[in-house]
Amino acid sequence: MNTYIKGALLSYKALFTWLNPLGYLSSRIIRPIGLAIACVSLANYYGAAIDRMLVGASLLAGASAVVFGMALAVGNERSYGTLGIWLASPQNKLGAVCQRALPHIVDGVLGGLCTYLVCCALYGSLPIGVLPYTGLLSLAVVTTACLGLALSALALLVEDLFVGPNVADLVLMMLTGTLIPYDRLPAFLQSVGDVLPLTHIMAAVTGRLAGESWDGGQLLVELGVGAGWFVLSSLFMLWAVRRGRHHVGQSAN
Repeated sequence: MNTYIKGALLSYKALFTWLNPLGYLSSRIIRPIGLAIACVSLANYYGAAIDRMLVGASLLAGASAVVFGMALAVGNERSYGTLGIWLASPQNKLGAVCQRALPHIVDGVLGGLCTYLVCCALYGSLPIGVLPYTGLLSLAVVTTACLGLALSALALLVEDLFVGPNVADLVLMMLTGTLIPYDRLPAFLQSVGDVLPLTHIMAAVTGRLAGESWDGGQLLVELGVGAGWFVLSSLFMLWAVRRGRHHVGQSAN
């Protein structure tokens, strides 16, 4: 386990330019807090309850860190010219990407928690206790990482590294109830949202903010959604690795 963690940290250090403190602050702290403030302020301006928006925007901050981090965990191999070497190595690629996900999961929890605490302080509201929120955030980040695994696989096939995470981030913003209430979406978009991470966590949050007890069923469904994405993403990753190796072999010839 110690070796596994060391490998995860080494990959994080080798592949990410935002270890520069200014880069990290801008992308991991300032941006998500700024987005949350903008969304909560708009909700407040139009007379909507800010509590759901505050929780949703903070959960989204953690999820976004995983979405972009996992895409770049593989995509930056291409940027740094080491993709062919990595594909040719005997290392299990699925296991390697899961290992590389660990720092981004931790990063997502820290970023989402920081966003939540700062916004709660600014607006003088604590919709959910810190410990329950941290549990929900941890679940959200893990299930989003299962989706992020598919983005890692996509980075093996698409040269523009930001296409996948940008689209995924937009979809999570629009269809999961984090920023736009789920019940205001068209029925066909609700069906899409049902199979995305965050949706069922936000359903549990919405019920709790309405005075109901926590809906454990929604949280179990969220786990099921994450498990489903992990299976599909793993199959996609195995196929993308084979295709990538074939492409690298043709290029060498």
